[in-house]
Amino acid sequence: MKLSTFSLLNRTLSEHSLSLITRFLFGTSLLLIIALSYSYNEINRELINYSEKVNQTQRVISGLHQISSAIYETTHHTNSFLFLKDTAYINKTLAALKIIPPLTLKLDSLMNGNHAQRKRLSVFKGHYTHFENYTNRLTTGGNTLNTAIVFVLSKRKNAEVDSMTKLIVRMRHVEDQLMYNRMQSRENYTAQVYRYNWIIMLVAIVFLSSAFVLLDRELRRNKFYRVDLENKIENLNRSNSELEQFAYVASHDLQEPLRKIRSFSDRLVSKYKNEVSEEIFMMLAKIDGSAQRMQLLINDLLAFSRIVKTGAEVKMVNLNNSLSDAKSNLSEMILENKATIHAEVLPTIEGYGSQMVQLFQNLLSNSIKYHQENIRPVIRITHRLVEGEIIPGIKPSHSDIQFHQIKISDNGIGFKKEFAEKIFIIFKRLHGQHEFAGTGIGLAICKRVVSNHNGYIFAESTGQNGANFYIYLPAESLLN
Repeated sequence: MKLSTFSLLNRTLSEHSLSLITRFLFGTSLLLIIALSYSYNEINRELINYSEKVNQTQRVISGLHQISSAIYETTHHTNSFLFLKDTAYINKTLAALKIIPPLTLKLDSLMNGNHAQRKRLSVFKGHYTHFENYTNRLTTGGNTLNTAIVFVLSKRKNAEVDSMTKLIVRMRHVEDQLMYNRMQSRENYTAQVYRYNWIIMLVAIVFLSSAFVLLDRELRRNKFYRVDLENKIENLNRSNSELEQFAYVASHDLQEPLRKIRSFSDRLVSKYKNEVSEEIFMMLAKIDGSAQRMQLLINDLLAFSRIVKTGAEVKMVNLNNSLSDAKSNLSEMILENKATIHAEVLPTIEGYGSQMVQLFQNLLSNSIKYHQENIRPVIRITHRLVEGEIIPGIKPSHSDIQFHQIKISDNGIGFKKEFAEKIFIIFKRLHGQHEFAGTGIGLAICKRVVSNHNGYIFAESTGQNGANFYIYLPAESLLN
């Protein structure tokens, strides 16, 4: 699968976008899980609450059943005593009566909060008091009471039993309804607990899967990008090797014929100057001038090829010293054109010292050479620290670091706005050879030097108002 670097860069998310998306996924999933966990906790609390209420209702129903059984046993033993006159039933009756009061107290505490049920229980206690009184009178004086009194007491006791039974049935009915409602609520919250468990798990799976897919996609694209980059590095190394070979050929095989051409043309001019015609003399002069320009072009190409592969170690470079060396190399040109150079204090960077000297030398000579007629060249060099994000077309990996901005301004002839990018192209000239000498390599060398330092260079001009060159060099080391 063949992918170009450009298409890979367009398709692959930037580090900033990937960071934002990852943070969004993490933050959203965290908020959702927290919200769902809070809801899950509330539902779980309600589930526990209704489970306790169900247990409470079950104990109430059980207590009512026990009271009903105790009343039945009391009535049964009382009637057996009255019918058989067996005193053994008196103790059984009293034992059954003792069961009911503790049960009513227990029910009273269990029904706390249910006023209607507690009211019914209170009425039940009143009936029970009468029931207990009638039962005691029948059991303690059963052998001495006449039949009429026994009949009346038994009738009243049975009436109390009926009243208590109705109240128990009513309370049982209410508790059964409460039991049904509370069990429904408990089952509902139990279902919600399971539902929320699944939701939390699905949310975690979805967001984790999304993050995994996103990162996996970026890793696969970065793999293609790395392969493409390795191929380009291999091609670049091959090109550099071929350029080195060309530089060797240019420095040996091309220089020697040019020296001979110039040498023989000079000898012809000097020996036959008075014998040849003016036309032949001009031809020889043009041959010599062309050879001289060719030699200059070869020298500039050699200089450019040496910039491509530095071969030097990185060290701390004081740009003030580099500027001073460049001015020293251009001292004759500066004096001849009466140029004035004003420079602020420049920073110290990590880089290649000889290249920085060449950078300033080419830019200064360029500003002096293209000065306006009858106007002394004035060059101003300023410095300030800027954020990387303000640099046009900056690489994403450089946008979050600071850069030294070095501005070189002159009062020369300038250039048209549309040539701002083209002047850095090798062999690109804006003027003819008869106007200004040169090969069109100087600014290409400047761009290469700045690029070797992971920096950026731009030019601007409005024409006839001078030119401004902006050099951006990283404030922190990007070379080691």
